[in-house]
Amino acid sequence: MTMMRTLLRIVLAAALASLAAGFIATHQASAAELRQRVEIDGAVVTLGDLFDGAGDLAGRAVFRAPDLGVTGALPAAEAVKAAVAAGLAVDRLPAFGSVSVVRRATMVDAAAIKALIADAAATRLGVAVDNIDVAVDAPLAPVAAAATAATPATLSNFVLQPESGRFNAMVAIDLGGEDRTLSVGGRAVETMAVPVLSRPIDRRDVIHASDVTIVRIDKRRVPGSAVIDTSDLVDMAAKRPLRAGEIIAPADIEPPRVILRGDLVTLQYSRPGLTLSARGRALGDGARGDLVSVLNEQSKRTIQGVVTGAGIVEVTASSGPSVVKTAMN
Repeated sequence: MTMMRTLLRIVLAAALASLAAGFIATHQASAAELRQRVEIDGAVVTLGDLFDGAGDLAGRAVFRAPDLGVTGALPAAEAVKAAVAAGLAVDRLPAFGSVSVVRRATMVDAAAIKALIADAAATRLGVAVDNIDVAVDAPLAPVAAAATAATPATLSNFVLQPESGRFNAMVAIDLGGEDRTLSVGGRAVETMAVPVLSRPIDRRDVIHASDVTIVRIDKRRVPGSAVIDTSDLVDMAAKRPLRAGEIIAPADIEPPRVILRGDLVTLQYSRPGLTLSARGRALGDGARGDLVSVLNEQSKRTIQGVVTGAGIVEVTASSGPSVVKTAMN
């Protein structure tokens, strides 16, 4: 009888031990584990955000979320305390002291706001948006919009004065469920691309491609006579000293002079069966295509010709070959 009781106790103890082990294993397997870093979109932090294995309690809100675009530090002990109070099984405190809670956001910067204004101004003026330049009265700091917003920023109101370019805009920032409104003022004007000099150019200096840069200027400030095509500026010479950044008019430039007054030049005359050449001194400046007078220093006669290159004058026979021959000898 005593042996039977002892055997019964052993069997019962083994059963209890097995049951306890199973309970502990089940408890440990289902215990929630705190995350060290979480990223959220909403205005509250839930147990599901904070813990792996939150189960049916995952949707329980326990803390207010940081502001949009802000990362907050939540003490790990506070997170565990809130979880236990809600009935979530947490078997131990984590090794780390706090949880980084990141509130995701879409940042709306100055460029994005200016793009909205430029698009509205282009529509109002009936021009291409790439031709609109926007300048705001005050610096625009980046603004956080809800990460889930389909359109983080929109113009809720836009007033433009075409004559002056002044505008007032109301920009709505989607915070997720509500909007934040920004008031922005400034100028939005139509511009045009204009070639200007990147360095000062002295009188008679030749303008090279490397001396020219393209800038966008308020269209109303560009004279109707301004040189607009870069090709009309490159390889031309300045008729007067020109400043860097100056808008150039056709009257400011000319073909470069390849012959200057007093230069020794070669006079050339040719026709079928006759070719003549002589040396002379230019009596005036000339670019290619210009008509200049040249003194034949040997005959002391003056003859006219067309400049065809550096130091070369092609003589025209307006008075006949005999006159040319006499003048060139």
